[in-house]
Amino acid sequence: MVDLARQAFSTNNFGLAAEIYERTIKENGPKMELYLGLADSFARGGHFQKAFEAYSHAFRFGKVKPEKLKHLVTGLIETVKQDTTNQNMNKKCMFTCWLCRSLLSDPVTIPCGHTFCRKCLMKDSSKACRICGVVHYRLKVASLKSNILLTHVIEKWFVDECEANRLKSEGNNYFELRDFPNAIIYYSKAIELVPKDHLLLSNRCYAYFLLDKAAEALQDADNVIRLRPDWPKGYFRQGCALYGLNRYEEAVVSFLQCLALDATVASAKDYLCKILHKILSHLPSDDPKSLVRQQYVNPSILHKLISSNFDTAQLFPNLTVSTIHHLQSIISETITTAENFSVSPGPSPSAAQAGCCEQEDAFDLDTGREAAHTVIRCHRLRDLSIQSVSNGSLPDVSVTTCSRKRSRNFSGQCPSSPTRSSELKYMKPDSLPTAASYNDAKYIPQELLTVEDFECGLCYRLFYVPVTTPSGHVFCRQCLDRCLDHTTSCPLCKSSLVEYLAERRQAVTESVQTILETYFDREYEERKKTHEEEILELTRMGSDVKHEIPVFVCTLSFPTIPCPLHIFEPRYRLMIRQCMESGTRQFGMCVALGDDENNFSDVGTMLEIRDVQFFPDGRSLLDTIGGRRFKVLERGHRDGYNTAKVEYLSDQKVEGEQLTELQQLEEEMYTLSKSWFDDLPSMHKQRIVKHFGAIPPKDPDPQASPNGPSWHWWVVAVLPLDPRVQMALVTMVSFKERLLAIKRVLTYLKKKSGK
Repeated sequence: MVDLARQAFSTNNFGLAAEIYERTIKENGPKMELYLGLADSFARGGHFQKAFEAYSHAFRFGKVKPEKLKHLVTGLIETVKQDTTNQNMNKKCMFTCWLCRSLLSDPVTIPCGHTFCRKCLMKDSSKACRICGVVHYRLKVASLKSNILLTHVIEKWFVDECEANRLKSEGNNYFELRDFPNAIIYYSKAIELVPKDHLLLSNRCYAYFLLDKAAEALQDADNVIRLRPDWPKGYFRQGCALYGLNRYEEAVVSFLQCLALDATVASAKDYLCKILHKILSHLPSDDPKSLVRQQYVNPSILHKLISSNFDTAQLFPNLTVSTIHHLQSIISETITTAENFSVSPGPSPSAAQAGCCEQEDAFDLDTGREAAHTVIRCHRLRDLSIQSVSNGSLPDVSVTTCSRKRSRNFSGQCPSSPTRSSELKYMKPDSLPTAASYNDAKYIPQELLTVEDFECGLCYRLFYVPVTTPSGHVFCRQCLDRCLDHTTSCPLCKSSLVEYLAERRQAVTESVQTILETYFDREYEERKKTHEEEILELTRMGSDVKHEIPVFVCTLSFPTIPCPLHIFEPRYRLMIRQCMESGTRQFGMCVALGDDENNFSDVGTMLEIRDVQFFPDGRSLLDTIGGRRFKVLERGHRDGYNTAKVEYLSDQKVEGEQLTELQQLEEEMYTLSKSWFDDLPSMHKQRIVKHFGAIPPKDPDPQASPNGPSWHWWVVAVLPLDPRVQMALVTMVSFKERLLAIKRVLTYLKKKSGK
């Protein structure tokens, strides 16, 4: 029976597992292992009232180790954890690293366009961007140079913060030497410069903790939580501090808040197991009667929470949390307010990683938020990294974004919405920016805002759609693409951009883009208007005879017939990119007359781009199909490639008897063409079908298209004709004349073959 229960539990059938355990206990008598299995089943199923009762019985019948409570912890986490998918998508950071929630230090821009501190990226082994979720499997942070523009701007605009970073680095050096008093001195000096830096406060908090100064550590921890309510590590440190002060009930709330923001923090789970173990087994395990009365002798949050319906009168009004609804309200309030929270620069540790007291791994602060709670004290912090204390490492908590995924109350019921405790008071939501308007904008003196700092080194204009190369330089995306048409090296430092080109990186550098929109909004709007006018000019190309079309001088193409192209010349790579960016996706195709490509035929065909496949070196394959025919009126040049003012050609329409005669001729020629094709050797037919496809069916109206039916252009394309003859057929504006010409050719071919 026990094996069946374990099998049901392993398949997440917790209800069946609990039923089997209950039956086994009734039939075979109580045992610690059976009660633990029953309690685990209840906990994973969300029935915490029954789970706590079963755990109490388990403690009564044997010694239960803290790690045996892991399923209880998992059940609690599933109740309060938040799905953080896509919540960061609306958040725009200019100067803040989203991993450490602090001022960027040694900023590195990754391929998706988001920027983080180098040390934060080095410690984050997931290779997934914590803002957009894109996984960069081939990302090598060591090969990426620092973003030169952002480094210069931060050093220029944030002098005090940069000096505080220097002092923090000195403090970190002392911390690594385990000279905690001197580390605290340097952290304190840095805090005087930047009092709202949550990392500095977090570092000093940890140093205080290692000196057994719990009160000072807890004070810094409270400040960290108020300044950065969306930082999981803050709640982790708070929980550890409360654990050290034997304030277990409050520590439970802190660790659950940490795990609500990031359910992967293993250290928080371990401490939660220890705390729950202490709460459930406070009295000696050999005194079962005392354990039964434990809820009266040793009041705790959990014993209050398992009261029926959670509405029992408060026996101990000084409890941290009175009901599970309050606990869930704390988590919900934390998440909701954090989503509307504005980040201010200041370095901080990334989450869920253990590392020495480094830039982000150190203890720092962030922008402030008022957190006044009258009765419930749920914001405390202190970094209890008992693990790796000997080598001075700091446990970090990995940061994710927030959005409610699952909500259950501790009785296993599913409320429509969590009840908010009237005892909780946070900063009013209307005093905070909404998530959609979120950014870390700071006041910058006017004399420091110089447009020249944000001019592209290629076009010498304000950045438009800025992108960052692996070498750390920022350019307009359009400017960089044009340079890469000619070379695979960085235009400034000449470092190789082969990998950048191969990955077709097009992501905008969000930090630079947001700075332009925030601090140079007027100049950016002018730059945007100029770019739109340039695109509009490209869009108008080919719309009428007053505008030019881009011309690809290569081969003869035909209406409705596919024309695959290999693009490798820089000028044509630019031309195709401009066609795609403008949205026209069309260009003209003409035949060169002689060796001079500037001298091309007077007649051509428009080609529409259906698909583009890029090679790693920038070359591309185009899948195009023929469109309208045109006549060249005037030739020109643009950006190195040919252009032309054109007049579109259309077939002359006929009516009455002429139309009837035309339809009869079309029927005759369609049959003759199919007969000729069917008589070809199988190898020839296969090659034709592979390249041009099968012969198209006849159109109901032969004059519906200005170019005539598609089937006869298919015949013109596959017939073994001299290019000059094909050019003449393209020039004709009479469908009947083209059919007669095709008839003469097919008659000659059949006569020559003897069929």
